[in-house]
Amino acid sequence: MNTLRKTAATGFGLLATTALLVGCSTKSSGGEETGDGSVKTDFGVVGDTLTVAALTDQSGPYAALGSTLAQGNQLYFDQRNADGGVCGFDVEVEVRDHGNDVQTAVSQFSELEPNVLGFTQLLGSPQVNALKGEIESKTIPTFVASWSSDFLGSNAISITGTIYPYDIINGLSVLADEGTIEAGSTVGHVHLPGDFGENALKGSEFYAEQNDLEIVDISVEPTATDYSAQVQQLVDAKVDAIIVSGTPPQLAGIVGGTSALGLDVPVITQGPSFGPALLETAAADAIEERVRVVLSYLPYGAEGSAEAQAVAEAYAEAYPDGDPTIFVNYGYATANVFGEALDAACEAGDLTRQGVTDALRGLAEVETGIFPTQSFQDPATSASTQSVVLAVDPDVTGGLVVEKEFFESELVPQFTE
Repeated sequence: MNTLRKTAATGFGLLATTALLVGCSTKSSGGEETGDGSVKTDFGVVGDTLTVAALTDQSGPYAALGSTLAQGNQLYFDQRNADGGVCGFDVEVEVRDHGNDVQTAVSQFSELEPNVLGFTQLLGSPQVNALKGEIESKTIPTFVASWSSDFLGSNAISITGTIYPYDIINGLSVLADEGTIEAGSTVGHVHLPGDFGENALKGSEFYAEQNDLEIVDISVEPTATDYSAQVQQLVDAKVDAIIVSGTPPQLAGIVGGTSALGLDVPVITQGPSFGPALLETAAADAIEERVRVVLSYLPYGAEGSAEAQAVAEAYAEAYPDGDPTIFVNYGYATANVFGEALDAACEAGDLTRQGVTDALRGLAEVETGIFPTQSFQDPATSASTQSVVLAVDPDVTGGLVVEKEFFESELVPQFTE
C-alpha cells in the first residue's frame, strides 16, 4: 500500500507539500479492488488517475465566486500532482458550469457522478438541496460551497469553515462592541429566500432575541434587478445597521441605494455577496466606506499569512490573466481538506467513497492556514465557529483586507435553531 504524508513547513504552509511514497500500488479501473500492495477503490480511479469534480457557477450571478473557487481547487491538486500525486495517483478535477441553474446542475451531476470519487465543490444551496438525497444514499464525499446549517448532519456532505448563523452572530457582536447597535436598535436584514438568506437570518434573529434588537426582515428574489422597494423599507425603518445576504449586484444595489437617500449606516455581508468587480460600480465609494465582510477564511494575499501569500504567488503564476477573489483561498483550502482525507484513506488502504468519508470523519484538527482550526469528526456541528472581519480596500488585489482576526462571540455556543 502507498503511504502518503503531508507536512507544512513554517513560512510556506499549504504549498509546502511533501509526498513520501512507500511501496507500489496496483491501480483500479473503477471497480472495487484489493490485493497485495494495493488500496481498495470503487469510483473515480482509472489507471494512474483519481478523478474528482467541481460543480460550480461560471456564468451566472456567482460567476466570479465559482470560477476562482474552481481555480483554487485546481491549484491545490496541481501542486499535489507535482509533488507525486495522492496515494500515487494523479488527481484530475472535472469542472462543470451550472450557471446557478438547478436543473443544469442535476444533469451535470448525473453525467459526472459515476466517474468521480467525490466532489471537491458543489456550489449553491438550491443545487445542494436537489442533489442531497443521492449524495447521501451513495455516500459520495462532497464539499458544498454553502455555509447553511441546514446541511449539517450528513455524513457524506461537508462544510468547510463556519456556518452562516455563526458569521452573522459574530458580525453583529462587532457592531455592538463598537457601539453601532445596542438594546433597542433596529437592524435591516436583506436576504435571498432559501438556504443562504434564510439560514443567515436565523443568526440575526437569534442575536436580536438575546440583545433586545428589532430585525427588519426584507426578502429579495435572486432574479431581482430593482431594489428600490427594499431600499425604501430600510429608510422608512430608520435602521441602525444593515445585513445583506444576497448576490454581489444586490449588495451594490442596497448599499448604493441607501447612500443615495442619506442612510449611510454600517453594512455587514458574507462571502458570496462580495466580489472585487463591485469596486468598479457606481456604488464603489459607498461599499468601501460602509461594508465589512464577515466569513471564515482569509482574503487573497492576506498580509501576515504565509499561506495566503503563497497561494497568491502560485495563482499569479498559474493564471497570469486571472481576476482573483477571496474564493481562490477558499477553493484551495477546501481542496486541502479533501487532500487530507484522501491521505488518511490511503494510509488506511481504502480509497472507496465510504473509506474517504470515514477518513474525513476521523480528522479532529485540520490546519490549513486559511481557515481557523477545523474538526470534521461530528458532521452535525460546524467545522469551525470563528469568523474574521474584512474591510474593503480597492488598492489590494481581491479588494479585501483583514480588519479583525479570527474570533468567536460568546453567543455562538448558545445558538440553537
